[in-house]
Amino acid sequence: MAPHTLGQPAKTARQIGTGTALLGVAVVTGLGLRLAPILASDFPLRDGGLFVTMASDIRHASLGLPLFSSFNAGNVPFAYPPLGIYLLALTPGDPIFTERWLPLVWSILAIPAAYLLAREITDEPRAGLAALIFAAMPVTWAIEGGGVTRALALMLLLLALWRLAVLLRAPGFRNAALAGALAGLAVLAHPAVGPPGLASTAVLFASAPSRRALAFTGLAAAVAALLVAPWIAMVVIRYGLGALVAGGNAHHTDETLGRLLTIGPSWIGALDFVLPLALLGLALVLHRRQWLLPVWLLLLIAVPGGEARHAAILWAMLAASGAVTITEAVRPAGALRATAAIGFAWLFVGSLLAGYVQFHAISAAIRTEMARAGRETVPGARFAVVVDDSRLEAMVLDWFPTISGRISVGTYQGLEWTSVEQSDATVAVNDQIQRGQIPKGTDYVFRISEGSASWEPAR
Repeated sequence: MAPHTLGQPAKTARQIGTGTALLGVAVVTGLGLRLAPILASDFPLRDGGLFVTMASDIRHASLGLPLFSSFNAGNVPFAYPPLGIYLLALTPGDPIFTERWLPLVWSILAIPAAYLLAREITDEPRAGLAALIFAAMPVTWAIEGGGVTRALALMLLLLALWRLAVLLRAPGFRNAALAGALAGLAVLAHPAVGPPGLASTAVLFASAPSRRALAFTGLAAAVAALLVAPWIAMVVIRYGLGALVAGGNAHHTDETLGRLLTIGPSWIGALDFVLPLALLGLALVLHRRQWLLPVWLLLLIAVPGGEARHAAILWAMLAASGAVTITEAVRPAGALRATAAIGFAWLFVGSLLAGYVQFHAISAAIRTEMARAGRETVPGARFAVVVDDSRLEAMVLDWFPTISGRISVGTYQGLEWTSVEQSDATVAVNDQIQRGQIPKGTDYVFRISEGSASWEPAR
């Protein structure tokens, strides 16, 4: 086999059968892992309040884009890439109900997208293994409410990179148009895919350079730009170039190589089974002087705006190479099935536990108290939201304005599209509130302590 090349030799029927079977297992496994935390709650997981409000604003504007969202104090501009929010608005029914399930759809579709990309980079069996590992990496799930944009963007990015790899192998107008369209749609779903997408394009082109490939890659870039241009023009005309600069600078990663090596690429922590396999795979490809995956991974870790989910498929491909090496080592001893069963069980259980730790929703009791605070106070009432659990803080700040219809003075979600100064100032206000320093002009304090919510007038 000659993995990690864009031009693949003809696949045998056995290879194709193995890859397809593993993809089927990956989809079923991924669905089970994603459904478990979703079914454990009756509400969207984690965040998503801002997007629910924006989708409702679009509906109220007869599917137009208002100048500002009604979220919180009404200061959030409609500068966010609109694709995911429009799909949420266009889906019939309550946006909150839709937001519980729509991210699951995008997250599941990302699994075959990852397989198709891996199949262009490596061989069929490794692509199937990579899809299975990818399906079980919690960082790729994006099934929280905010996944209506993030999971959609990840799925579209993977598809765009797959079509780019196909384009580099077979340059042509159709492949260029499809790759460009998918790339443009990915950016219109979430801005954070831009930098890793550009870095990935550079690495893939460098692995198979040619004048013809360069020309058609340029055509794909032009198609993507044409799709994104109307949104950019609208934002600049409405809010100025500063809104784009602020939004672009807001989506950065806090990941470090040390953190990745400690927690692992799948965020399973001590149960992370992916990292040792990926490091073994990395050692193997480096030994064979196959530079594509190592260079690609390094760039996605380092690129501004990069996030762990964007490099997940690379970790999965490296882990697949490590897994193949182990299976080849245990096959002579007749331990292949036992090793595969133990490895799959470990990965599944670890991912399931990680899902229950990472993905949870605001409790019904807290949501009920938020709604009561809205009913029993006047419109425009200003609340300081105090949360004693750091795991709940961001999601409570995001959902309080949507559920209560009142203002949270420390909610910073959406303000990244105003200016860096305003966003940072609101983050600082929230930090003060969490330390017990209630700002002047606050009418009420909404407090969450040990899982219970209450509110009272500010002193």
